[in-house]
Amino acid sequence: MNHRTLIVWMLGIATLAAGSALAEFGENQYRSYPAVVPVNEGISWPEGQALPIFAAPADELDAIAIDRLSADEQLTFSALQGRVNKQQPRIFLASRRSDEGWRTWPQTSTVGLDSIHVYERESRYELFAKYAADFGGVVLYDSTLSPHYRNLAGTVAGISGAIPVTDDVLERMRDQGMDPEIVVDLTKLDLITPIEIYEHLYDEYWDRCTRRLIVSARPADGGDLHHTRDVAAACGAAVVWLDSRIPAERDLMRKFYADMTAGDAIALGWYASERSGITAASEFGIGTLPADHYTNASVLSGGDHRIQIPAVPKKPKLQNKAYIAIFISDGDNIQYTQHAMRLRWDAGTEARSQMPLNWTIAPGLVDIGPGILNYYYSTATSNDCFVTGPSGMGYAMPANTLNEPGAAVGVYLKDPQRMKGYARMTETYLQRSGIRVITIWDNATAMQRAAYERECRNLYGATVQNFRDVPSVRGSVESDRVRFEKLVIPYAGTVEHLESSLQQNLSDWDGKEALFLAYQVDVWNELKPNRIVEIASRLREQYPGAPEFVRADHYFALYNEVHGLAWNLSMSAATTTTSQGNIDVGDAVSDGTPTSLWTARAADSAPSPWLQWDLGSDCRLQRFVIRHAGEHGLNRDKNTRGFTIRTSRDEQSWQTVGAVADNTASVSDLECSPVNARFVRLIIDDAGADNTARIADVEIYGHRTSQD
Repeated sequence: MNHRTLIVWMLGIATLAAGSALAEFGENQYRSYPAVVPVNEGISWPEGQALPIFAAPADELDAIAIDRLSADEQLTFSALQGRVNKQQPRIFLASRRSDEGWRTWPQTSTVGLDSIHVYERESRYELFAKYAADFGGVVLYDSTLSPHYRNLAGTVAGISGAIPVTDDVLERMRDQGMDPEIVVDLTKLDLITPIEIYEHLYDEYWDRCTRRLIVSARPADGGDLHHTRDVAAACGAAVVWLDSRIPAERDLMRKFYADMTAGDAIALGWYASERSGITAASEFGIGTLPADHYTNASVLSGGDHRIQIPAVPKKPKLQNKAYIAIFISDGDNIQYTQHAMRLRWDAGTEARSQMPLNWTIAPGLVDIGPGILNYYYSTATSNDCFVTGPSGMGYAMPANTLNEPGAAVGVYLKDPQRMKGYARMTETYLQRSGIRVITIWDNATAMQRAAYERECRNLYGATVQNFRDVPSVRGSVESDRVRFEKLVIPYAGTVEHLESSLQQNLSDWDGKEALFLAYQVDVWNELKPNRIVEIASRLREQYPGAPEFVRADHYFALYNEVHGLAWNLSMSAATTTTSQGNIDVGDAVSDGTPTSLWTARAADSAPSPWLQWDLGSDCRLQRFVIRHAGEHGLNRDKNTRGFTIRTSRDEQSWQTVGAVADNTASVSDLECSPVNARFVRLIIDDAGADNTARIADVEIYGHRTSQD
C-alpha cells in the first residue's frame, strides 16, 4: 500500500522533534507555524509571522487628537507612538473622522482597553517630555523641498531609534525644556524628485531596514501621515511612495521588493493606483494589506491573540438545487474592517441572520488586529462565513485581467518559488484564522493553482474572476481536491446587475442536477446585506424550491459531493460522533473550530479512550485531520502523544489505516490509500503528560459510495 503521512504542526515556535508512524506510512513531513506568544513588553516577530505583535496595552492610554495636528506633527507623533508602544502600547491617536467613532474599538470588549486620557492641542507637546526615555534624538528634515522627505525621515528615524521632526516641531519641543540630539540632519540634502530621494534611501539606509515589511504611504499634505507609521517606527521598516504607473518609479519599487523574501514579507499601505501597485508587489510574491487609513496598529495588535474561530453549522443535504454563494467585498482592506465594515456589520445584524453571506476579511488581522477579527467572529450568526480577501495572506494579483496604466493584462507572479512562499504564508494564516476559502483577484495559472492546492492544506476552495473576458479565467479542480470557481459576476455593483443575472441563470437551468453559481458584490454601493436578502426573497418566490443560498464552505463541499470528490464528511448532518460507552459527543469534535474540546481521562487499567464516527453510509476515505489540544499551539505539552485510526464497514471488523507515536504536533494531517468504510475510530494510545486526551476537531475526507 502506498500510504504517506503528512504531519502539520500548526502554530509551532521551534523545530519539531521527529515523530514516528507505522512503517507502512513512509516518511513524515513537517511544516512549522509560528505560535502567537503573548509578550509582556516589547514586540514579538518570530520567523513565519507576517507582522510584529505588540504587548498588551497599558491600563490607561494617552490619546492625541490627530486630526488637529499639522501634517508634519502627525508624522512626528505617529513615530513617537511607535517608539513608545514598542515597549508597551501607551499612546493612542484619536481621529474624530473615524466612521465608527474613535472610541468604538477601545470600548469593544475584545480589545479591552480600560481608560483613555486625551491630551488637548495645547498640551500635546508634554508627551515628548513624558516619554523622552523612549526615543533617542531626532531626525531633522524639511518637507517644503519635497513631501517625500517625510518618508525618508521616518525611515531613518525608525532604524535610529529617533523621531522625525521639522524645525518648527523641534522648536516646540525646546519650548518644553527639551534639547534632543539631532541624530541625522536631512536638511543638508538637495534631492528633489521621488527617484532621487528613494534611491538615496535604498543606497544609504535600506540595508539597515527590516526586509520583512515595507510601508507604502503617500507623504503629501492630506496623505497617509500617521496610518501604520507607528509599526514602521517600531520595527525599522522603510516607508516609500513610488508611482508604479511611471516606469522609472516602478523599476525602483521593484528593487525594494526584489530584496524581500516571498513567504516572509508583507507590504502595508496603498498605492498611487490599485492595480499598478498590487501587480508590482505580486511579481515578487509579496502581498499587501491595504492600510492607508488603518490607525493605531501598535495598540490594536497588542493583547490576546487567541482567535475565537466560530463553529461551522452542518452542511445542507445535497439536492438538485441551484446553490448560490454571495461573496461580499472588500475585507482584505484592513482599514475597511476597522471602519466601514463595522457600520455595515452592526446595521446588518437582522439581515445577516436571514441568509448565508460570505464576508471577505484579512487573515492578517490575527497579527495586526486580533480584537477586530474576534469582534466579527464573536458576533457572527451561523449564516456568516468568512473568506480571505484577494488572494490569500495580503492582497496579491497573480494574474491581472483588467488593463490599467502601469498594469497591463497578464501574469505577474511567474516564479514558482515565490508563488510557493506566498501560498505557504497564506496557509499559515488560513490555519490561524480558521478560514477555508480564498477569493483570488483576478486569476490563477496552472502553476499557481497547483501551488495553492499543494501548500494550502486548509483550503476547501477558491474563486477566480474575470473583468474583461480573458479566456484563461476558468473553473478547475486541482488534484481532485480544491475547486477553483469562476465567478459569474466578479464585482456586482447594483441590485439590478446581480438580480438580473441570477434570474437569467435560474430560468436557463433544467433542474436535472445541482447548479453552482458564485457572485462577488461591491459592498460600497447598493448591495448591503438587507438588499441582498430582498433579492433572495424575490428569487425564492419566483423559483420555489430552486435557489438555495449557502455559505462558501458548504458551497465547495456540495460541489465536491456532486462530482464524487473528497470533502469533509464531518460537516455532514448524517455523521454522528460517540465515545466509548456509546456516549454522544455532539458537535464538539466536528464543528470546525479548535476552541471546543473533547477530553477523556486515560486510566492505566482501562481500555484506551476512543472517539468513533458513524458516517451514515459507506464512503471512500483518504484523509484525516486531527486538531489536538487547540490553544493556538501554546500548550503543546497537552497534545495527544500517540493515536491510531481504524476504519470499519460493519462496526465489527476493523482495519488500521494509520498510527502516530511521539506526536508533538498541534495538527496531524494524515493521508492514506483510499479505503471503504462507514465507521472511523480514533484510539488514544498515549494521552500525554497529564494522562488526559484532548481532541479539538477531526475532519474526515472522502466521498460517499452510496446515497444517504
